[in-house]
Amino acid sequence: MQWFVSFLFWGQLMVAGILYGSVAMAPKLSTYVELDDEYVAGQTELVQLERQVFELRKITESLEQDPGLLEELARIDLDATRPGEELIPLQDNLTLQSRITRQYTATSHSTGQWYSPFLIAFATDHQLRMMSLFFAAGLVLVAFTFFQPSQAERFSSGWKNLRDSSAAMLARYRAG
Repeated sequence: MQWFVSFLFWGQLMVAGILYGSVAMAPKLSTYVELDDEYVAGQTELVQLERQVFELRKITESLEQDPGLLEELARIDLDATRPGEELIPLQDNLTLQSRITRQYTATSHSTGQWYSPFLIAFATDHQLRMMSLFFAAGLVLVAFTFFQPSQAERFSSGWKNLRDSSAAMLARYRAG
């Protein structure tokens, strides 16, 4: 029975420590999560902008090195045709576009961790924080008052008395 009392004692102290740690660390962790989300969003935007710059450099190099491409793009922009050239109408998605129409938008990236609602609650709800601290203090008091390993014998005899008295009441109820 001593192992059970020790388990209750240390279990209550551990729960009290977790509650206190949640209250103490929640605002700092909440700020960290927000900053990390901003960092990831900034990195994502940076990568997208670098890709766009790379594509624009390739287009610039192509325009500088291939005069035929520059001539073709000018003809498309001006809807010009060469003498004797026949135009075949095509859908817009099948034609060569002379202008870059693709928009580079930064995708919002949120970690959305499973613990986020708990973290926000412990970081912002003052009443929850105070109740958690009072509950943690109560657990510590109960642990040191009733569940000290040195009082295992007293706990065992109290548990036995409770079990015996409940068995006696149950026997009276069944007999009556």
